Amino acid sequence: MMTALSVRVPEPKKGLRGWAEKLRGDRIEVKTCRARGVTLRHVIYTSYSGTVKLEKADEVIGMQRDRLLCSDKLEFPPSSGYRRFCSDAFAARLCTNFALGLLSDCAGAGGMRTAIYDPAAAYAELLPYVLERCGDVSVVTDCYAPYLDAADCALQELGAAAVIGRRREELSDRELIIAPVSVREPLPVSRSAVILTVSRPQVPFCCRVYWRYRFRTPNGFADIKPEELSEEYFCSALYTLAAQYELGSIVPLAAQGDSGELRLPNGAP
Repeated sequence: MMTALSVRVPEPKKGLRGWAEKLRGDRIEVKTCRARGVTLRHVIYTSYSGTVKLEKADEVIGMQRDRLLCSDKLEFPPSSGYRRFCSDAFAARLCTNFALGLLSDCAGAGGMRTAIYDPAAAYAELLPYVLERCGDVSVVTDCYAPYLDAADCALQELGAAAVIGRRREELSDRELIIAPVSVREPLPVSRSAVILTVSRPQVPFCCRVYWRYRFRTPNGFADIKPEELSEEYFCSALYTLAAQYELGSIVPLAAQGDSGELRLPNGAP
């Protein structure tokens, strides 16, 4: 079961009605929603004071306090034990699925200079899928072993090879950089490069960077999503907390960032 917390702060009423609401105190409503085998407990906290009294919310949230689905505008005291659910696992799947779709759909993709940026080698299984679609692939990683194993398999099965190294300078001539991890360091990329990643980079880049993905939430799940949560965030919770791993096969319609939107050439509008 997943638990979502929504906070509503009504416009203060004037006169006796406003005083009556303050005297009555905050209100908590709990709705239980189900879709496709998933149960969501939606806690709606109505605050007449503008603050959330966690001791009051704790009565219904309980053990779910450390993985709450809620708006990123909602902040909790560090010592409260309350934590907003956050994971890059689903975003990484959207990132790599979109990248593979882009390589498959682009005319002349075999000549597109592509790189995988994955310092911890968390996504080495991606390499053969990229090599199927692209003949010029570099990998920038600090952990060679997983990628060397993946490269050996790709060479035997596909007859394709990749350049694997640690030097960030390998990215300087890449047209497409697939980064299914948070980018926390400056990278020597060209102005014409496209970076696909999972969150806003922590350093500025001169090229186009995309980290949000637009897609259609599968039927049923859209009906139980709290209004203030984005589709990507809610599906991330379904994927990670509710083991809805079939969502990992979604190919986004578009990637978005400060540079605008990038659509798959042959994708849906």
